[in-house]
Amino acid sequence: MSNPWKVRRLLSSVGLVAALLLRFGDCNADQSKSTNELRVFPARSTLSGTLLIHGTADLAAMGPVIEAFQREHPEVEIDYRLYETVPLYRDAISTSDGKPAADLLISSAMDLQVKLANDGHVQKAAITARGLPEWAIWRDEIFGFTLEPAVIVYNRDALRPDEVPKSHQDLIRLLEQSPEKFRGKIATYDIGVSGVGYLFATTESMLSANFWRLAHALGMVKAQLFCCTQDMLDSLIRGDTLIAYDVLGSYALRHIALQRKLQIVLPEDFVVAVARTIVIPRRARRPDLAQMFVNYVLSELG
Repeated sequence: MSNPWKVRRLLSSVGLVAALLLRFGDCNADQSKSTNELRVFPARSTLSGTLLIHGTADLAAMGPVIEAFQREHPEVEIDYRLYETVPLYRDAISTSDGKPAADLLISSAMDLQVKLANDGHVQKAAITARGLPEWAIWRDEIFGFTLEPAVIVYNRDALRPDEVPKSHQDLIRLLEQSPEKFRGKIATYDIGVSGVGYLFATTESMLSANFWRLAHALGMVKAQLFCCTQDMLDSLIRGDTLIAYDVLGSYALRHIALQRKLQIVLPEDFVVAVARTIVIPRRARRPDLAQMFVNYVLSELG
């Protein structure tokens, strides 16, 4: 990516796919999770400090992690504010809105977290966890604590067995051959507002020669665009859509355990995976508590 021509080509490509989807799709990005919703996890013993986390993982995913941390550190209150990926990044670099600075940032948009570090908005942390893979730590500033594939989720009550897409190429053929059946019935990210959706799009455009054919097919059937994985899955559960494309695997696994009609496809041709990452902002008020939390989630117990 050091070649300027490649960078320009990539940015042009992503801009074009955004234009295709926004022109032909129904944008439901305003039907988002409750951005900036705050959940307070009170200390379980005499309070010694409060840790403020800004995160893009929903409370169903992060709540159990926070509660487990508090069993080890009952004196710490944790305030968890829910964000989408792009607003989280923007708030992290803003100094003019008067909001208290977060002590930790958790995001699935790895590229935005790297940019925060490169631009000097992140501080180093001393990690005590051992045996971590090399990809999980970068410059002692960014730490990956999940590895999540982008999957296809579909409503098995609405698709015949021969219609189930087992690869990106299968999905292209399905949409091209049956555009009326799937018009408005495909859910995917609005990469204009979703940082992780943008990351998936840039990566797939470099991996696959069929990326633009798929982008055209999604535009042709007027794919519905969403800010986040949870909203895509909700649209499947309601029956508003039949297939969700590039869903984070962890969310999908949680839902198929509760919704028997939902099924997951791990594409056979290639799979893009993203690490959910955690960083300590340079402006953190309690970097000591932040480092405790990072060490916990990277530990075997965490």
